[in-house]
Amino acid sequence: MTRRLACLTVLALAVPASASGQSLFNAAGLGVPADAADARTRALGGVGLGLKGPVLLSSDPAAAADFLLPSVTLTAQPSWVDFGRSDNGEAGSFQGTRFPAMGIAYPTLKGVVASLSFESVLDQRYEASWASTVNFGSTPVEVRDEFVSIGGVSQLRVGLARRLSRGLSVGVSASRYTGSVTRRLVRDFGAGVDTTVVEPFQAGGFWGYSGMALTGGAALDVGTVARIAGSVTWSGGLDATASDDTEGDSRSYDLPLQFRIGATAILAPGLSLNAGLSTADWSTLNTGLIPPTSGSAVTSFGAGVELARARVLGRNAPLRLGYRRTELPFAMGSGTPVETVWTGGLGLNLSQIGELVMAGLDLSVERGDRSDSLLDERFWRGTLTVRVSGN
Repeated sequence: MTRRLACLTVLALAVPASASGQSLFNAAGLGVPADAADARTRALGGVGLGLKGPVLLSSDPAAAADFLLPSVTLTAQPSWVDFGRSDNGEAGSFQGTRFPAMGIAYPTLKGVVASLSFESVLDQRYEASWASTVNFGSTPVEVRDEFVSIGGVSQLRVGLARRLSRGLSVGVSASRYTGSVTRRLVRDFGAGVDTTVVEPFQAGGFWGYSGMALTGGAALDVGTVARIAGSVTWSGGLDATASDDTEGDSRSYDLPLQFRIGATAILAPGLSLNAGLSTADWSTLNTGLIPPTSGSAVTSFGAGVELARARVLGRNAPLRLGYRRTELPFAMGSGTPVETVWTGGLGLNLSQIGELVMAGLDLSVERGDRSDSLLDERFWRGTLTVRVSGN
């Protein structure tokens, strides 16, 4: 990778005076894993496994077997972030919105449910500006830098799920990585510089992503009192191909195996507890990353309770509360960044025939903190998932 691209990366890791996006940690490594969990999963604090009822999640391909009707889902996610830097007390705030997942599920012959979804994988959106001083000869001159990173890694996922028996369901999915990232740095010089001699500096590049991944999972109902599920995701590698006019090199990254396990226990009629655990070793990417950024092995844990018999305005509106602790794979400073979140939310069944929900929405609200040795972010994050079913 050229020196100019390395300079771009180092500047991206610097905490700016102003920013936008969903997290400054998006600037580290390949960004922050953009969990495509729906609002119900987030409200319960879980990692998206072992939930009762039909759900379309990349983390739990077997759960799609519970769809009895063709269904469409769409998820939107705004966030509001305050950040602070530990070494110089710099602080600020920003906000952003993304759409992490949309998909369809379609029951076919012999109980097989086919699904198609488009989901975020790694979020690399980041925009910032800051002022600094550089020396021209013996004269200090003010400069203003603007850095923009637009894009990230997404996946187009095709899945099949089926109930093998009354209590056992399995699912598999194949994903094609897609997406791109555009990075640009512009430096404007302030007063005291002859712009006929020194022009504003601009550098950047464009990389397109490609690759394949496979996920397999199973879910087992233990009578009517519990459900246990697990899944594993294997990736064949992620290729970042530079455009012809980009000075940086094309690169390939060895994405890690991801293991997940989750369960739901029925505590009382209409009251359930869901918990889950996931792990992945992102240090497999270290040969492709630019120091000081490095990947590490991370673990995520979450749990929450759901009161399914709550009602709002005469309609079923399940209430949910949860907690989640997630380690992020790429650090801004030393140590592994950690995100801790308290969650809550509800569902609203807008149209229901018997036990079948024809139309509904789920809403979650999260209050959390992300931090490592250099940077701390405190945030509010909302997630809204809309689902519609029909013949």
